[in-house]
Amino acid sequence: MLRRERAADGVEIVGIAVDFRDAVQHYAREIGIDYPVLVGEQDGLDAIAAFGMDAVFPFTVFADRQGRIVTLKIGELHADEAHLILDVVKNVDQGQMDLMLAKKKIADGVARLAAERARHEAHE
Repeated sequence: MLRRERAADGVEIVGIAVDFRDAVQHYAREIGIDYPVLVGEQDGLDAIAAFGMDAVFPFTVFADRQGRIVTLKIGELHADEAHLILDVVKNVDQGQMDLMLAKKKIADGVARLAAERARHEAHE
């Protein structure tokens, strides 16, 4: 859904799975993944290492149109976080914000959203 919502912004989503191909294909069909998924065992681990990360799952990488990594999100990505991050990346792509400010806005925004979620869950 996010891929379709942000298509006009040039957003592309690519999944990387480090598992057996049949299992990944079954899972992708089961939950309705509509974006390309790269599948590999060692190749997948090599792709993760290229981001300078240890193999911690799940994680999401957001890059601008120049291919610069704007942020990495380790753990579950919530819709509100994705929208916040993509809005900031769009500002970077349009030259309205530099990369350092973007990283700060994302870090502050994601922390704020996590705090709001924690407060909401505490009241349930």
